[in-house]
Parts: sequence; structure tokens; C-alpha cells
Amino acid sequence: MDTNTSRLAIFKDFALRNMMEVERIVCEVYSDHCEGRVDFALFDGGAHKGFHTKHMLALPGCKRVHAVEADPFMAETFKEIMARDATVNPCGLVFHEAALQNDKSCRKIRWRSSTTHVGRSSIVSENNNRQTIWRGNNEMGYRDDSEVVATTIDTIVDHEELPIPFVKLDLEGADLLALLGATETLRIKRPIVAFENSVHAPEVHGFSLADVATTFFQLDYVPMNFVGERIAADNWFGFFEAWLAPAESADWLSAHLKSALERRGL
Repeated sequence: MDTNTSRLAIFKDFALRNMMEVERIVCEVYSDHCEGRVDFALFDGGAHKGFHTKHMLALPGCKRVHAVEADPFMAETFKEIMARDATVNPCGLVFHEAALQNDKSCRKIRWRSSTTHVGRSSIVSENNNRQTIWRGNNEMGYRDDSEVVATTIDTIVDHEELPIPFVKLDLEGADLLALLGATETLRIKRPIVAFENSVHAPEVHGFSLADVATTFFQLDYVPMNFVGERIAADNWFGFFEAWLAPAESADWLSAHLKSALERRGL
């Protein structure tokens, strides 16, 4: 095992025992990345119960957070939590109840909502062999499939005039698919992106990882693992969370991730 793999394996073991530390590191990255900035917007895709939305809204200089949640049951929970939290500025919150994917012309998409693990609800693909990343998980119960509104990151951001220095995604396997629908956002806004990195995503959603990597390369983006090392198609799935950094921010992100792990004794 080489040094980079060893570091990632050590962090993976740590993360599995301390799952919220992953979210805290993500929070530290966008908080520090936005420090000193004024008049910007942030993007929380897969907002769930609003952990990151609330942190983003509280940042000095953050004027707007685009929070996206597709699951209708989780969306109601999100809205209730935001409404009863007196610290949340409702003027800065723009809520989108929709599933993020790659096709601007797609208006509705098939959805599977979990009754047991609401945060694992997801788009249902046309691949009958693996319709979601959670195939074969007997612990999970589901409602009958339904349709939800579909959109893209580019569509949501199209009329956003403010800079968007950071995008967080947690889309239960649809993250790379959604990023294929964010090429204009990446090209123009140049955010750092944190995304869920499911090994099953290409099979579920019918794309090639090599094609995805090429798309990011053409946009001058650097894929990175959670210990701050650059990744490529042949070593992409070392951990279930990953990053994209515009080339001009890649060194900053790598150093920041390494510092975050050092503070945790890793």
C-alpha cells in the first residue's frame, strides 16, 4: 500500500467512526474559503435537515443560499426546521424542491422515497439491474415510486448574479450526474465543490467515469480526495466523499484539507 492510499485508509477508518467530522470538515472548508468575502451566494444540494444551509446562511457576507431537496417528505421537514429556527434569515434562503440531474430539458424524474432512511431517497434510473446505489440493502423500506420536479444546477444558477464560491452536494449517487448539469456554473462561477462519491454512480446513471473526468479536465478543474491528493479515473473511488477545485484554488484546498486532518491527529 502506497503512502497516499495509507493516508486515505486511515482517514476512512476515522470517518466511519466519526461521521459528523466529515460534515464539519466540509463546513470548515467553505467557511474559510468565504472568509473576507462580501455579497456572495452558496449552494446546498441535498439539503436534508439544513445542517449546511444554516451554517452557510450564518456566514458574514453570504446574501443567499440556494438549498435544494428533492424528496417531498424531507422537503417538508427542512421547511419546518428552517421556519422554527429564529437564527435563520428567511430573506437569504431560496428553496428549490427538485431533483438535480444533467438534462435541462427534463422536467420530471422518477423518484424513490425511503420510509426508513429518508436521507437515502434518490432518483430511480432506467437501469433495471441497478436503479439506485442502494440495491440489495434489506434494511431500507420504500414508498411506491413517484415523480418529482427535475432541474439542473445550471438552471438554478442561471439568474444568480452573485459569486458562488462553494457548492455542496449530497445526492445519494446522483452527484456526478448533477455536476454534468453544472458545466456553465463551473466555468463561470468557479466554485469549490464537495460531493458524495458513490462507486455505483456510473452504473446507475449510465455515464463513464472517464468521460466525467475529461469534462472536469476541460473546465480546468482538479478532482481531489479527502486527504488533499489529486485523483483520476483509476483511483477515483477511494472514499465516499470527494472534492472538485478550480485549478486556481487546488493548492489552497489541498493544504486546507491536510491541515484539517492534522488538527484531528491524522
